[in-house]
Amino acid sequence: MHNILTSLLSLARWRRPRAFALLLIALSSAPLAMAAPPAFDLATLERSSAVPIVTEIAPQADSSLDPRAVISGTVPLPFARPTAMVPQYKWNDGDVWIRYRLTNSSSEPRAAKFVIHFSYLERVDLFEVLPDGELRTSTAGSAAPISGAAVATAYPTFQMMLAPAETRDYYVRIRSNSILFFPMRIVSESRFSHAITRDAMIWSLIAGTALAFALYAASMSFGSSRGAYRAYLFFSLAAAGYIMVSSGLVRALAASDLAINLNTLVYASQALVIAFGTLFITRFLDMHRVAPRVYLLFLTVAGFGGLTGISLMLPEWLARLSYLIATGLGPVILMAGLSWLTFRRVPGARSLLAAWIPCFLATMWMYLRLFNITPYLPLNHFVVPLSFAFTLAHLSAILGGRAKEAELWANNDMLTGLGNRRLLTAVLELEAREPTRRYGAAIAIDLDDFKPVNDRLGHAAGDAVLVAVGERLRATFKGKGDLFRLGGDEFMILCYRSLSRMEIINLAGDYLNANRQPVHFEEKVLVIDASIGVAFSDDHAGLEAMMKQADLELYAVKQAGRGMVRIADQRKQERRKTRRNIGFMPAPGTFFARIGERVGVAANDTGPGDRAKG
Repeated sequence: MHNILTSLLSLARWRRPRAFALLLIALSSAPLAMAAPPAFDLATLERSSAVPIVTEIAPQADSSLDPRAVISGTVPLPFARPTAMVPQYKWNDGDVWIRYRLTNSSSEPRAAKFVIHFSYLERVDLFEVLPDGELRTSTAGSAAPISGAAVATAYPTFQMMLAPAETRDYYVRIRSNSILFFPMRIVSESRFSHAITRDAMIWSLIAGTALAFALYAASMSFGSSRGAYRAYLFFSLAAAGYIMVSSGLVRALAASDLAINLNTLVYASQALVIAFGTLFITRFLDMHRVAPRVYLLFLTVAGFGGLTGISLMLPEWLARLSYLIATGLGPVILMAGLSWLTFRRVPGARSLLAAWIPCFLATMWMYLRLFNITPYLPLNHFVVPLSFAFTLAHLSAILGGRAKEAELWANNDMLTGLGNRRLLTAVLELEAREPTRRYGAAIAIDLDDFKPVNDRLGHAAGDAVLVAVGERLRATFKGKGDLFRLGGDEFMILCYRSLSRMEIINLAGDYLNANRQPVHFEEKVLVIDASIGVAFSDDHAGLEAMMKQADLELYAVKQAGRGMVRIADQRKQERRKTRRNIGFMPAPGTFFARIGERVGVAANDTGPGDRAKG
């Protein structure tokens, strides 16, 4: 203080007005610089407690100030108690200095952690005034290596240790290129260990969820040629990367000794989330076709997001501008565009709008926080990552539904909903590779005189008949076999082995009778009959041979007059495979005659032969 007054008096000799003003400033600020900082007694800190610490803060400090000059009071700073519980400053306010005092009134050493629970601070220097008057410097932050008493955690943390009846002063200098929040606390060792474990579990769960969705997206993208799945894969990877970096997990686990500015990676990953998310929306909704102007607007947002992704190679002003457009205006543009597409009833737009609402609300909450409109809450640290996780979950459900629907229609007939020839081929391949003996009979069905319906009444009438056939097949064989439409008017039913032969014969007869029920199309009544061939399995013939035999029985019915069920007995054929089977009609009054009268059966009168449709 004496040095300051001497310098000002010497200046007064040649510039008295200016010296007088400086003298007044010095006299008014000297008590602030020399006054003792607030003290906190570690003896009052319970083993499982974490309490806000009383500090004094001096913002807008020159970054060239010598820490020793600040601490000694040679260069006075206007330290004052913060007016808010969680102080907030802008990145262009210069360095922010904090000071506090710790004391230990107990008779034993006490330890605690000083925590600034904000992971975006780039560099935090702690200056500890030791009992001998020396300074010990410790460093933490997202862009500085850990040193001194700093602890490798997701946010700046320093170890405090005081001997009995000892008092120490601490000064903290913070410099960062982001918005500055200072939720500062003194935390006991036990509570700190608990908090670190809890936060690591929460962040690991959120990041793990995002990575799981990324793997799910990868599994879908590898099996699809659609660009939407690849865009979604990169979107989910960017979201997982943002969660890992923004949470501080990367700093705590992998980069504690490296001077890497993780804030730049945070901004880049967040912008890439917007960029790839926008590209996914354009691909998923085919926006270049349904809404070309909105498509160009979305591509612009994606372009600024990609520009932010390479912000390390850009001038600072351009990097900031691209980040603000991508992460500030970007979500607003996405929500407005999706809302308009939803209003226009574009398929899929409403689902995407619902998926992006959490991200939009979280982004708005955080941007309003910059203007002190929304309050600071501990949940704020998790809001944006959680919103990305929810969006990923919703989008994964949408894509999963699309994938299942595509797989369903790839294996099922689009008209009747029955399995198609592709699915039947897959069943045959599986049975040939790993015989399960799941099926006990094959029933081949062909409609009689179906072609004239298409020729005379048109394909719409034919489709109505096929839809009715599919419904009747499901009603008859529900839960008793797998149903396939092989194309045209050909159907195949594979009945389960649990059914007896008589049950299968009865089912074939029941369907034959059900199929004769009229089909109403427009003002016309259509009656279509069917021919049916049935073959049973044995220990020597496989599934494919059984289906072939059912086909042979079917076309034997076609040649014999149609509208009947014909049953093959492989066991008899095995005994008579060297003989040519001769068709017969059962004698009146026999068991087979009664079956034939009920369902129209011709039995056991054909052998292997060429397939020929009657």
